[in-house]
Amino acid sequence: MDKVPTEEEWAKLIKKIPVETIELDEHGHYDPKKHPDFHDWMVNG
Repeated sequence: MDKVPTEEEWAKLIKKIPVETIELDEHGHYDPKKHPDFHDWMVNG
């Protein structure tokens, strides 16, 4: 049986997730040049 992570372990894992604020225009579009990592994620998953 796999061990379920504790609350403390989850907190450590979550801290490693990068956070990026994406600026959208009035049409919901973003500038890929300003957000290359987000664009790569959107295109390549």
